Amino acid sequence: MNLTDLRDELTTHADDLGTAPDFTAGVAGRVRTTKRRRAVAAGSVATLAVAALAVGVVTSLGRPAPTVPAASSSSAAPMIGADGLPFRSVPDAPGDVVKDGLRYRARVADDRLVAGFIGDRGQGQFSLVWEPMTTHVSIGAECYLPGLTDTAAATYMVTVSFGGTAGFFGSSCAAGRPAERDLPAGGTVPGEPDQGWTELTVGRTASVRIQLVDAKTRKPVSVDGAQLTGAIYAQGARTLIRDLSGKPVAALPDVVEREGYRYRLEGRASVADATTRDELVVPTPGGRPFLVTYGYAGTGGPSVGAEHLTGLVDESTAVSGGLTTAAQPARPEGTVTLRHDGAVAATGVRLVAVYVSEP
Repeated sequence: MNLTDLRDELTTHADDLGTAPDFTAGVAGRVRTTKRRRAVAAGSVATLAVAALAVGVVTSLGRPAPTVPAASSSSAAPMIGADGLPFRSVPDAPGDVVKDGLRYRARVADDRLVAGFIGDRGQGQFSLVWEPMTTHVSIGAECYLPGLTDTAAATYMVTVSFGGTAGFFGSSCAAGRPAERDLPAGGTVPGEPDQGWTELTVGRTASVRIQLVDAKTRKPVSVDGAQLTGAIYAQGARTLIRDLSGKPVAALPDVVEREGYRYRLEGRASVADATTRDELVVPTPGGRPFLVTYGYAGTGGPSVGAEHLTGLVDESTAVSGGLTTAAQPARPEGTVTLRHDGAVAATGVRLVAVYVSEP
């Protein structure tokens, strides 16, 4: 049995193992790569009884509270995966929300959990309540439907409502149980990169409702065994990316996490700050693993020509809309280059950024 099979087997029996240390702590996107997020139109949603729990603020309606374990003094030794990148377990820590073999971590990279909840099986809704200390937050909501096929699970979704607006945004449901113990720390980031979620007021209590609904009618439903989870993370420091007019179009986190390791932003280039707009070059480190984030930020993009990304281990990776992150094993110093052949559009920003692993 290889390391991947072993970790999968341990995850399958997570309920029997209680709060044993996690054997995976990947980037949030890796957890839900098969899950398609989509916007949800505002609709009429019936009022139901709400159970609420937030880190630091608890409203109890008789439901058992998630376990918050003490810190663990042990951690598995670092190992190298088949992709050449290091991975290690992240032990439970104070402030983690743990239940039914699942966990929201209190801190991922420099993002901090300010409200998190793992619902009872069969519970159709709950609310997250917190006192914002920043308007820069991410919101995640997950829905797991054990015993259903993918087709059946697709008929349901989970919505997030804020300030009386039903279905502020939503997410599709997944069949079965999560593949990994750690729930995604990322999610929807409301607002503009430089302002954040302006509907929030620092120091004034905020609340969002997370609810299981029919994907077509948007009406609340009840499904035996369904499990909903949700979390609000206050974002850590970000670096703004601006377009040619100076407008902020994206915010790159200064620190990201992959498989239990922190990676810090070391270099970046975009059409707004590069000497040559049709060629973006960023140095890569020698002897240390690193991550490369590349693609488009903002709206628009090159309307004529083609993109060529070089300097990655796998240079067959396609360059498409949005931003993509590719993990790179340690190797000698070099560069990663994004070239564009053809006219450069006036809107949207092409960029390349390199994150280097911390010791």
